[in-house]
Amino acid sequence: MRTDRGTARRLLRHPRVELALKAAVAATVAWVLARHVPGAQEYAFYAPFGAVATTYSAVVRSVAEAVRTVAAILLGGVVGVLADVVLGPGVAAIALVVGLGMLLAGVPWFGDARSYVPVAGMFVLLVGQGEELGYTAAYAGLFLLGAACTVVVSTVRPALPLERTDRALDALREACVEHLRSLAAVIDPVAGDGVELPDRDGLSGPLNRARTEVDELRQAARGNRRARRRSDDVARRTEYFRALQRAALLVDDLQATVEDQPWGLSVSHLPEELRTPTADALRELAATTAEAATHDVEPGRRRSADRATATLVSALHRYGERGGSDAVTLVVSAVVTTLRRSLSALTPWDRIQLSTSPAEALELEDDRTDR
Repeated sequence: MRTDRGTARRLLRHPRVELALKAAVAATVAWVLARHVPGAQEYAFYAPFGAVATTYSAVVRSVAEAVRTVAAILLGGVVGVLADVVLGPGVAAIALVVGLGMLLAGVPWFGDARSYVPVAGMFVLLVGQGEELGYTAAYAGLFLLGAACTVVVSTVRPALPLERTDRALDALREACVEHLRSLAAVIDPVAGDGVELPDRDGLSGPLNRARTEVDELRQAARGNRRARRRSDDVARRTEYFRALQRAALLVDDLQATVEDQPWGLSVSHLPEELRTPTADALRELAATTAEAATHDVEPGRRRSADRATATLVSALHRYGERGGSDAVTLVVSAVVTTLRRSLSALTPWDRIQLSTSPAEALELEDDRTDR
């Protein structure tokens, strides 16, 4: 019973439920108001339609979509009127409205509202016969009335999807960690040759979802009185996404290095003396990715990742001093650079300083151990 109540509570608090309630309230209010507009009763249904079509979690998005959609309706109405004047109602006029409407809908500014251009033109031509101008005005005006209701309702209780953004960021972080651990297992000579790499598309999906959620959060924060009290929360999540985005792209680059064979050599077939420190550095970076946050003020796990990368550099130097292969040196150097860039992406430079050389990283770790 307790679990059922918890599940019900989470469902009721889901952002989609709040969005649905806002759309229902706005559409109802728009319908009631439209029924009292003189001469518009016949087309009153366009008002709740406008309310639903412009319901978004961000108020500014609702306003922008309302403006674009009304402009698309008016443009489509002009096309329909012109087609009726030039050709009259008929097959040729329909072809002209659809063809010209589709061409005009290609203007990038219309965005998601582009389909309203040919649709509005068709409605004006086929439904508004004999009173095309009046029909166009009623269509656009009532749609705008519904959109205005949505904006008012959204302004009374503006959404700020922090929890949804957090879930998307957590999913992206977990995907990065999983890929880093898998890369370490493939490279580690102890793990054997039976380990398979994860699908690289497993990173692109979480990355795209996180980007979408952060963009929506930033949109929702504009003109949002709730966001003014939580501006630090919005900024922190935006900063964290940028760090994770860089890290994810670099992790993908690491995986590409493992899958490809730059200089005719795969990372998974490096000499064992280099494979082990490479796997260790990847595991430390995975642990750092799992634990690090951009608002940290303490080095935490970053110091261990810094040292692991420095250890790999030292192993590479020893390998080179013994006359090792240039191809191996180039491949491992590329891995080291990517590891370091990934760690830097997850480290707020104004609060935490990483080492400036491998020797410094090893010295810092030795000092910490001595204390």
